[in-house]
Amino acid sequence: MSLEVQDPTPGKERAFVVYTKDSVQLEVDLIFNSSNEPIQYYSYVVTPVCEEGVCYNLLAEVYWDLLGNFVDYTEVPLDPFTKFDHIKFTADDHVKMKEILKDKTSLLANYKAEDLVDHSIQIKSDVIDGVAGATYKSLSGAVVRGAVYSSHTLWHIVNGGVADKIVAHTESLMNEELLVSMLNSDNYHLQFYALNKIAPEDEKFTSYLIGLISRGSSYVPYFAIEKIPDWVWSSVKYQSQIISLLKKVEFQMQNEILNRFKDRDLEGESLTVLASNLGSLDKSQLKKAFKILDRNKDKLTSLSIKEILSLLDSENKEISQEAYQFLTTHEQEYRLVSKKLNDYRKNINVKL
Repeated sequence: MSLEVQDPTPGKERAFVVYTKDSVQLEVDLIFNSSNEPIQYYSYVVTPVCEEGVCYNLLAEVYWDLLGNFVDYTEVPLDPFTKFDHIKFTADDHVKMKEILKDKTSLLANYKAEDLVDHSIQIKSDVIDGVAGATYKSLSGAVVRGAVYSSHTLWHIVNGGVADKIVAHTESLMNEELLVSMLNSDNYHLQFYALNKIAPEDEKFTSYLIGLISRGSSYVPYFAIEKIPDWVWSSVKYQSQIISLLKKVEFQMQNEILNRFKDRDLEGESLTVLASNLGSLDKSQLKKAFKILDRNKDKLTSLSIKEILSLLDSENKEISQEAYQFLTTHEQEYRLVSKKLNDYRKNINVKL
């Protein structure tokens, strides 16, 4: 739900009006996409910032996600962000400011603006008639250099009461369609929130849970896989869908998937999919996968066997050796593989 991917023709409606601790009024709008689905919140922020006896207005168009997490802001072109001595923000300053605003655990939450400045170190201003204090070194990472008061003011507006109001407003709109929209988003916060709201036993959410194993952000894939009910792992309908993710996920998640199938019965299609994904596994994982195949050896189809046979030609010796060992063990059961195995044995002897 980044601004870059928001629908180009959104609609909006007034969600609520809230006042900050500094009595700044914020009119907050809920933005919808062309399908009339809520996607984010917006407010045109005008707030006074006072530092070293000089006050000015900070103007910004601010966006939050559906759970009150800061997404982005844009400057007002005729009144851009400035720092000490009215120097305009650089591109790096804006990147830093946005990182600060996204951090709900920022040190700024525990300090008043004036407590961020060490007045024993004075910096002469070329614009105002006086001097300014320097930011404490221990707090310098929590603010944009030269924009201590702007950083503090905007952080408290973005992450203050308005964020709680946004959550409450979104929850008042909550329905199944909105939960699905959250599951389909690329936003970690929304994905995690929806995972904790849905009924995982309800099959209408099963495909979304499986999808998050590979495309979920941050730790969401691990939350999602834990939410998948036990019956799904034994379901012919979903086994191959999950196994096909082996080539899309990282090492630890591959292990999670394999571990959940190690004591289960798989059907022909699922076994074929597993065999076709063996090339994406490492040695320890291959052993797990071949144990699953061995457990279900009576249901291996000719297509599954051909997939395993093809691994004999792999440039990865660990893969070819594991495949050879499995096929040799079951050579009498799968007579069609004998010629291929003999060719592999001859090739080994030549290399030796």
